[in-house]
Amino acid sequence: MPLNIHGSPLSPFTRKVTIAALEMELDFESHDLNPYTSAEKLAVLNPLKRIPVIEHDDYTLADSSAICGYFQARFPSSPSLLPDKPEDLGKALWIEEYADTALFDVISEGVFRPIFVYPLLGKAQDLDTVRDTVVNKLPEPLAYLNAQLYGNTWFAGDHMSIADIAVYAQLVNLEHAQQLPKPEDHPALMAHYRHMQSSPFEANLLKSEQAYLEQALKQLDP
Repeated sequence: MPLNIHGSPLSPFTRKVTIAALEMELDFESHDLNPYTSAEKLAVLNPLKRIPVIEHDDYTLADSSAICGYFQARFPSSPSLLPDKPEDLGKALWIEEYADTALFDVISEGVFRPIFVYPLLGKAQDLDTVRDTVVNKLPEPLAYLNAQLYGNTWFAGDHMSIADIAVYAQLVNLEHAQQLPKPEDHPALMAHYRHMQSSPFEANLLKSEQAYLEQALKQLDP
């Protein structure tokens, strides 16, 4: 069985795994699996009912960090997303964790769900929550990540790592929501974001997500 990635294109964790597979030049197939509309199918793959999930030969694995770790061990000849230097490796894994938890919590609950998920669930958009999040809650994690770059191109080491992918994967949902911060507010972080998008992998993936989102929003119109 080829490598199959199951998840929603708009999930930052599916995006993280997809970008990792692209940057590692892996041969894979993507399968749309919406956790809100395919809960029973998802439960068969992951008892936590969360995405993404991969299937590779007879092996099934959930959780984006676990999946990316599997990629590194399973495909050692592919470009590595983990720095060699212990200090850089530690920082890369820490930034990945920070993005997956602190940054995700703020963006998902305060921006993405109120704008995009609520309508899918038959609820009105909550723009008051979005405004409060952007003004009062989002600046802190963005400022922290901006400082962690220390004027460098990458978060850890001298090439793209899982840290860069994890942060970028979360920030893309701000772009979809038209809530990206101004470059002057977090210059290092926004320069890093645009640098990530200079990769043809990320640029093409963003275009496909925008098309997917546009189609999904059309289906919500009465």
